[in-house]
Amino acid sequence: MTSFRSLFVTLLSTIFTLTILFHYGKLAIHSERYASYPTNPHLFNQGDLYRAGKILDRDGNILAQTINGKREFNSSETIRRATVHTVGDLEGNVATGVHSVYFNELTGYNFVDGVYDSDNSGNDITLTIDTDMCTTAYKALGGYKGTVGVMNWKTGEILCMVSTPTFDPYYTDQADKDAENGVYVNRLLSGQYAPGSTFKVVTALSGIENFSNLDDKYTCKNGVTIGGEWVSCMGNHGSETMQSGLTHSCNSTFAQIGVKLGGNTLLRTAEGLGFNKKVNLGKITCAKSIVNLTNIKDIDLGWASMGQHDDLINPFHYLTVMSAIANDGVLKEPVLVKKVSTPKGTTLKKEGGSDKRLIAKEDAKTLSDMMRKVVTDYYSDSGFSGLETCGKTGTAEVGEDKRPHSWFVGFCRNESKPYAFVVIVENGGMGAGIAKTIASRVLNS
Repeated sequence: MTSFRSLFVTLLSTIFTLTILFHYGKLAIHSERYASYPTNPHLFNQGDLYRAGKILDRDGNILAQTINGKREFNSSETIRRATVHTVGDLEGNVATGVHSVYFNELTGYNFVDGVYDSDNSGNDITLTIDTDMCTTAYKALGGYKGTVGVMNWKTGEILCMVSTPTFDPYYTDQADKDAENGVYVNRLLSGQYAPGSTFKVVTALSGIENFSNLDDKYTCKNGVTIGGEWVSCMGNHGSETMQSGLTHSCNSTFAQIGVKLGGNTLLRTAEGLGFNKKVNLGKITCAKSIVNLTNIKDIDLGWASMGQHDDLINPFHYLTVMSAIANDGVLKEPVLVKKVSTPKGTTLKKEGGSDKRLIAKEDAKTLSDMMRKVVTDYYSDSGFSGLETCGKTGTAEVGEDKRPHSWFVGFCRNESKPYAFVVIVENGGMGAGIAKTIASRVLNS
């Protein structure tokens, strides 16, 4: 009997201990979420966040702050709309916004001390974005859906991150009515788009890495037959090299290059650039760029090699690819949060600082020169005077009854403006049209 009682007590003690450990574990894992509930009186007043530091842009302009116990945004509605997908709203609708992702840093919360280790104002977060550039991008996008991203390829700093449609964080009730249009989605970080001809940059890189002769000829007669099926092209280019095929954005050339490379080789290049992998911007997890080239038919490989088939690109990821090409193949770690500091100015945290080589230096230089030639020989430097812009447009088909998405990606080699950029305009038509025009306005701002 005594033995049974001992066993019973031991069992109860074990269950009790496991229960305690379970709840402590759950608390540790979800503590930030619990703390961010609007019912938490240490951070919220009647559901409104009040205990949080300032959010500032790179020049010290205040984008959000707490005044007299109330959270306030910038006084300019244009600035609020241009930066809301970066700053975030107070309801957490913008899941990738600073108010949501950097809640701990902003409020001074930590698991051990809660919010008792700092004063009532929380911590300040200084961002790398340039408010003027973001405002220019917002105005340039106009009524289109789309996104603009600009990154300093020397430092990794994100200078511009704008997504449309957008909303005023003071009027989320109105934004809720537009939620089905993706008003809360940061298209730069969370979007996935068919890349169109911008993917030819990836295929060109794979050719540079694997072909001994880059001057081989490829035939285009308004298209080409691949695996017994027809791949159409917008032009009748005759005989093209890889360079002239990139300049003229020849589908026939890149379909043939893709088949010549083979799916596994092209996939190896793409994955070396970060395709099919998780991409982060500080604490923010972005959508993946996806390319599936395993056991693929030649006709599908041909289409995929020029950016159609099942290819999907996340704009932010492709921004990092452009940055790496510009920087001799080395990607500077992307940075959005320049620093987290106390109200007295003590720096608590900085992000970035690490480098990652994505492309061999000579291969990056060759590709950079090819993209430069695309601009000088095809698009012209008008609108990009003095920037030494290297780029590639894309026209991504999205359905027979819809206008294609318009892309323009690239970078400036002028080191006084070391900008990598990506512009996408949903249903904007030809890439050499609206997306290129928007890029010109932003880069010259």
